[in-house]
Amino acid sequence: MPRLRLPLVLLLTARSRVLLVLLWCLAGPAWAVHPIPAFAEVRAGARPSVAVLLARDGTPISERRLDMTVRRLEWVGLNSLSPALKEALLAAEDKRFFEHSGVDWRAFAGSLWHNLWYERKRGASTLSMQLAGLLDPELALGRSGMPRRSIGQKWDQAFAAQALEARWTKEQILEAYLNLAPFRSDLQGVHAASRALFNKTPAELGRPEALILAVLLRGPNARPEVVGRRACVLAERVGAPAACAQVQRLAQSSLDRPAAPRWDMAPHAARLLLTHPGERLVTTLDGELQRSLLAALRKPGVGEQAAGVVVDNLSGDILAYVGALDGAQTDQAQAPRPVGSLIQPFVYGLAIERRLVTAASFLEEPLANHAPTTPDERMWVSVRRALAESMSDPAANLMRLLGEGLVERLRLAEVEGGRGGVPDLGLMQLAGLYRSLASGGQWLLPRWLPASGERPARRLLRPEAAFIVSDVLVEPDEDGAGLPFVYRQFSPDARDSVTVGFSERYTLALWISGSRSSALVAGQVWHEMMRGLHRAAPPLRPVPPPGVVSSLVVFEPPLENARREWFVRGTETDRVSPPRSLARISHPLNGVLVDAMAIVDDPGFRVMLDAVHAPPGAWWRLNGERLAGSNGLRTAWRPVAGRHVLELVSLEGVVLDSVIFAVRAPLE
Repeated sequence: MPRLRLPLVLLLTARSRVLLVLLWCLAGPAWAVHPIPAFAEVRAGARPSVAVLLARDGTPISERRLDMTVRRLEWVGLNSLSPALKEALLAAEDKRFFEHSGVDWRAFAGSLWHNLWYERKRGASTLSMQLAGLLDPELALGRSGMPRRSIGQKWDQAFAAQALEARWTKEQILEAYLNLAPFRSDLQGVHAASRALFNKTPAELGRPEALILAVLLRGPNARPEVVGRRACVLAERVGAPAACAQVQRLAQSSLDRPAAPRWDMAPHAARLLLTHPGERLVTTLDGELQRSLLAALRKPGVGEQAAGVVVDNLSGDILAYVGALDGAQTDQAQAPRPVGSLIQPFVYGLAIERRLVTAASFLEEPLANHAPTTPDERMWVSVRRALAESMSDPAANLMRLLGEGLVERLRLAEVEGGRGGVPDLGLMQLAGLYRSLASGGQWLLPRWLPASGERPARRLLRPEAAFIVSDVLVEPDEDGAGLPFVYRQFSPDARDSVTVGFSERYTLALWISGSRSSALVAGQVWHEMMRGLHRAAPPLRPVPPPGVVSSLVVFEPPLENARREWFVRGTETDRVSPPRSLARISHPLNGVLVDAMAIVDDPGFRVMLDAVHAPPGAWWRLNGERLAGSNGLRTAWRPVAGRHVLELVSLEGVVLDSVIFAVRAPLE
């Protein structure tokens, strides 16, 4: 029997060789319809599926995937690939790669013969043939519903491989194959596969990782145990059987873990700025400051949520930006939120600019939260004290005095006024506003890109007013070092805090939420960051512009101690007294809504109408009609639903004050 089989095999082999030559001659011209692209063209067209955000010095700080059809990273050159990977690849896929001219005819003929007689098919595609299928979908195995590894497909790939080898070098073919081959799931190219599966660069791959990647080329989505078993067989082939145990452990632990971005320091900035795959965008962000801010906000005890922004005062560059502690969370640095007293510096600044007040002027503060210090029914505080202590009523009175002035001025900084003229602001907007105080009142739109060019500056406050407000707000650092920081904080409740301030160099805005002591923690983080920013050079106090003068001020009566005060030139004075008391309506206030629904159950319910400093004989007029028995500073009135005009009238019939208010009550 052996003597009979040997000639038959030889005869069939000879016939197959004749058939191969005949088919080669007949099919050769068919490759003309599949032109071979240039290597440089293929390399340029392999665009990554991700975009990369770069710091101002060009170092990567964040990555964002934008093409969801494939996961592909930057092209890597052959000299940047691990030698172990090249060894494993050639042993697994094409051991005679550097000997053939595109087709391994010995393996090709054996494959044809094997596939004619056996159900389990065997391939003989060289790396050049596989690359031809990757470059031209028409040549891919299994196209048009045909079974994998059909004879027709083999011929097409063989001719394409011959043409490819005639135009490309062996090194170019090997490099392109490793950059275009699918490895597992949607991973394409060795760069994406090595990063996603092993968190290594292609140059860092050891023999166990190389063996796994090599066997994945034939079965990209095989189960981890199958991949480990096949990699062990390949390890025997390359003479490294000792790697089998490590390969199996690595296959179990690495193949199905979720892929993470290579850099993730500024995911929210990446989401805002990166728009198309392959983009590499240089920003104004400073990598070291970004890392420091992120670490400060992630310290134990900070809270469940936090965000922060650092802006350069000179250029308006955004140096650090943390939208949230986790990239999957909503960007809290952009979210508008109430800022309460944080808008007060601009109220006082505009009033000082318009010469309505000075830093030494007395303002009225209700006695509700203070012990009386004078026989008067009101407490008088200077503008400096009212602003430094964030007193709400003096600021509200000034806002009414300014009318629409504050809203119009803030509009220059692209801030729209909110309810009552106080806008809700995001951290970016807030940092931009406070940066203008540190920059002589000049507002610039904070910028992300150094190449964005110069932006037109807008005058938010005159330099004199910006300086006086900044001087009022400057306070020593909490550790007593006397560093001149402007530090402001607003906490609507115990678990939420917005903090902003500046030195002469930097502006820092923070939001912290979720901690029971968020205000305390935010203050600590803010001061820690500012001290770190000025580690190399301590900050300087604001420099007075030419338009301000200093004068010694004495207060009469001595409600505050005498001191030197800054004034806009022409408004200086050496003595300050409270203004003459004027009659006014203290309740209800102008624009309020009086809730009188309680009268449903209480027929005796009344609203008190109050006035202060009313002269003898003054009386009340409601909606044009005198209220009966309304002489004196206080009278009771049963509320009626609707809008009302209330006037305080002197004995001579002069309207001393008036308010408009509304009542919510059942209709009678």
